[in-house]
Amino acid sequence: MSVKSVRWTLRTAALAAPVWLAACGATSNLPEPSPLPAVADQVGARVAWRADAGSKTDFRFLPAQAGDRLVVAGAPDQLSAVDLATGSRRWQVELDGEVAGGVGAGDGTIAVGTIKGKVFAYDYDGKLLWQTQASTEVIAPPLVSGSIVAVRTADGRITGYSAADGARKWQFQRQMPALILRNFAPMVAERGVLFAGLAGGRLVALRLSDGTALWDAPVAQPRGATELERVADIVSPPVVSGNLVCAVAYQGRVACLNAGNGAPAWSREASSASGIAVDDKQVYLVDDLGNVSALDRSSGRSMWRQDKLAARRVSAPIRIGNAVAVGDYEGYVHFLSVDDGSFVGQLATDGNRIAALPQRFGEHVIVQTQSGGVFALGLKQ
Repeated sequence: MSVKSVRWTLRTAALAAPVWLAACGATSNLPEPSPLPAVADQVGARVAWRADAGSKTDFRFLPAQAGDRLVVAGAPDQLSAVDLATGSRRWQVELDGEVAGGVGAGDGTIAVGTIKGKVFAYDYDGKLLWQTQASTEVIAPPLVSGSIVAVRTADGRITGYSAADGARKWQFQRQMPALILRNFAPMVAERGVLFAGLAGGRLVALRLSDGTALWDAPVAQPRGATELERVADIVSPPVVSGNLVCAVAYQGRVACLNAGNGAPAWSREASSASGIAVDDKQVYLVDDLGNVSALDRSSGRSMWRQDKLAARRVSAPIRIGNAVAVGDYEGYVHFLSVDDGSFVGQLATDGNRIAALPQRFGEHVIVQTQSGGVFALGLKQ
C-alpha cells in the first residue's frame, strides 16, 4: 500500500472524533510532491473573478448555484451569495453554529448544516425559511431537489426533510464498518432518484420522495487482514451520465453501473478519495497518487494517463471545453487535454489547497480553496 495521509473516523460503540492517520506510516514519510509542471498556455486560461467565502478550514466546501448567483459556505459560520457573472457579493448571513459539509441549493431553497447538526434553509435572497436539528454533524452538502432537502450526517444516516417547512419525511441508514474514511461526498439526484456512495464500497439509489431503497450495489468489496486494509469507502460524489451512474472507492475499484437497477456495466481496480468526472466518451479519474487518467466510458479501457502531478494532493477532475481541470495543494489549477492528457494550461489561485471538486457553471469552472478563496476560471478556446 502506498503511503498517504487521509482523514479517518474510528467507530466503536459510538462515533468518535475524526483523527488524522497515515495509511502506512507517519505523515513525515509522505512522498515528496512532484515539482510544479512548466506549462505553456494553449487555451487562454484566465481568472474571470475572485470572491471571499470566509476563513481557513479543513472542510471541502462546494459552492452551489442559486439562480443567477453562487452561494458559498465559509468558515467559521458564514453563508454568502455572489453574482455568478461578476463575483460581487449579493448578501451574507452568519449561522448559529460552525458550518460543516457545505451548501446545497435548488428549486428556490438554499440549505446548509453545522458541526452540531443544525440545518438551516434560506430562500435565494438570504431570508431564513426554517431550521431543524439533525441527528449529528452534517458532513456533506445538503441535496436540494424538488420538495426534498436530503441531509447526510456523520452517523451514516441520510434524512429527507420537506423543503417547505423542514419536517422530516424519511430516513435511510446502513450499518457502518469500524473504521471509515471521513465522508465529504455530496449526494446527487437525477429523475427523482438520489444516488449516494457509502462506506464499504457500496452505491445506493433512493427514491427521493420517500427514501425507499431502489437498489444497493457494490462498487468495491472490502478485503484484507486488518480493518485498515478493509477500508473501501466511496468518499466522492457518484456521477450520472445517460443510463449509467459511475463511482470510485478508496482502496477499491472504479465502476459504472446501470442507473436504473444497479447492474454492473464494467469495473476495474482503482483507489481514489478525490473522485471522477464523466462525459459522453470518457471517465476521468484522479487516483490516490495524484495520477490523472481517462478511461473509455463504455468499457473502462485505459485511454491515457498523466503522472506529472504525483503527490500534489490533486482534486477531483471537471470537464470544461476540450480540457479537464484539476486543482492541487498549492492552489494551482491544471488543464489537461481530453485527447491525450497533455498539459494545455495552468492558473494560480491563492496558494491554498483546492480539496473540493471543481464545479462548472456555464462557461466557468468554480474552485474554492481551503482559505476561503472562490475563483471563477474560464478558457478562451
